[in-house]
Amino acid sequence: MANEVRIKLTEEQKLKIKEATGKEMSELRVETVGGNAAFSPVKSPRLSARASARQSARASARQSARASARQSARASARQSARQSARQSARQSMRASEEELL
Repeated sequence: MANEVRIKLTEEQKLKIKEATGKEMSELRVETVGGNAAFSPVKSPRLSARASARQSARASARQSARASARQSARASARQSARQSARQSARQSMRASEEELL
């Protein structure tokens, strides 16, 4: 007797598969026949051109937002580190000047 498992894919997983293979899938099916596991993809229904464009635009916007957030975080961290270094240097100079007096 064959055991079957169907795994529903997330939108992100669907996009990765589409980018890597050019094929659209909504789920994966794995079944065991005897002692061997057999894998077969289940193709998703065709998306309309409008739906496909919308999906592509969302993925592009998501990537752009992530890149922008990453860049902003790096710039903020860099600026914070510079300010901290300046402040530390000023305090160090003040302390050494006070020791000289």
